[in-house]
Amino acid sequence: MTKLTLKDKREVETQRLTEEFASLDPATISYDYFKQMVSLSLVTLGGVLGLSESFLAGKASFAQIMMPCIPIALAGMLALQCQSDIVQIVRGRKEPTVYLRWGHRAVSGLLGLGIGAFLFVISKAI
Repeated sequence: MTKLTLKDKREVETQRLTEEFASLDPATISYDYFKQMVSLSLVTLGGVLGLSESFLAGKASFAQIMMPCIPIALAGMLALQCQSDIVQIVRGRKEPTVYLRWGHRAVSGLLGLGIGAFLFVISKAI
């Protein structure tokens, strides 16, 4: 019985995951991703505004509170637009564009930027 090295185990696991995910429909996965990002953006925006109302009241200016809200809101709007584009593409009313590929990166980047900005604002207020 041969013992697998760590590299061999990784290759076997990578092959298994590749085979498992190969059967999934990319449009469905992208749609679900953007759907989750819309929800996550709304929840995050609500949390930021809620904490700003209670915890940061009087400690942060309106501009400081809006600094994290704008990228979070943009992430949600972009995710919703990408989700709408996927529906139009699947229905045959629109051609796929590079916009969706950039949308995957931009949505998560904007959400991360907004969360980071909020942590920065909170750290300055403490």
